[in-house]
Amino acid sequence: MKLASLFLAFAAVLFGALVLGACGGDGDAGRLVLYCGVDMDQSQRIAQMFEAETGIDIDYHGETEKMRSIGLPQRLMMERNRPRADLYWSNEIMHMVYLCSSGVMSPLPEGLAEQFPEAWRDPKGMYIAFGARARVLLVNTELLPDPKDHPGSVLDLLDPKYAAMGLATSMAAPLTGTTKTHAIAWLTRDEAGAKDFFTRAAASRAMKIVLSNGQVMRLVKDKSNKIAFGLTDTDDAWIALQDNPKLKVIYPDSGANDVGTVLIPNTVAIVKNGPNAKDAPRLLAWLVSAKNEAELAESRAAQIPLRVGVPIPDRPALLWRPGIDFKTAVVDWHTVGANVDRWAGWLTRTFKK
Repeated sequence: MKLASLFLAFAAVLFGALVLGACGGDGDAGRLVLYCGVDMDQSQRIAQMFEAETGIDIDYHGETEKMRSIGLPQRLMMERNRPRADLYWSNEIMHMVYLCSSGVMSPLPEGLAEQFPEAWRDPKGMYIAFGARARVLLVNTELLPDPKDHPGSVLDLLDPKYAAMGLATSMAAPLTGTTKTHAIAWLTRDEAGAKDFFTRAAASRAMKIVLSNGQVMRLVKDKSNKIAFGLTDTDDAWIALQDNPKLKVIYPDSGANDVGTVLIPNTVAIVKNGPNAKDAPRLLAWLVSAKNEAELAESRAAQIPLRVGVPIPDRPALLWRPGIDFKTAVVDWHTVGANVDRWAGWLTRTFKK
């Protein structure tokens, strides 16, 4: 599939973002400026709840799904000598690590990170990880009624047996969003294996490569598309289940000898020298609170709480306890963040064909 239009769209969005930022000035209205890479239908409501509870006005800047985790990090890097944002709430972790290591973010207020398990604390004290999504396989059981045919690994996306059944699989091109984060984590862990998979995926006629996880979800939930299963996130999987309860969510590679399911958290950090930074710690603490993690879990986003003791929703179609209900991959996110651009050219060339 040709994806040149993705890059043209990115350039247009980024240019528009810079123009809007220039028009807005450096927090000239005295409002708390939030850059947010989380789905707008989820995050804007949460921002409005904070405004109603505290009386603090937020100047909200979001991004579209096609540009997810690319537009705002690029903008923050370009603005770092004259920041326009006070807080960055990302839907993933890799770009946040990169921004922190590049000096764009300020250290966290004391006492916040300690509320989270050590495995999810930034050892450098720059960001907080919370409310995660798992990278899962969404299966249409109307097309695959026999559990013996269900996939157990991300590698099964390329299993030829599905093409022999007259079916296809699907994933998003690993150029944006959590699919890119997942890809860089895989390349960091096993470059040869990951490159083999992605090379074959890009060339495969039995796998439909699309622009986003949301598109994968929409293809899988409608059996007329003949997409047996696809790689997506738990939030998209949950939305699909509302429309088609005959779907099944599989947490891949979670057997005893497998690498585990990749878990990608939200992250949030304070922008260094932001124009209205005095209220940024208050918004950050509010976003990562147990109350908000519970809100994110109960919402359409179906985000997995990372803090111990947050109530788990009654949604048995999903698994909620990483390390207990399913095996999670151990990822060195600081190394992944350092590799954010290492394979960018290779991935672009591979999936632009």
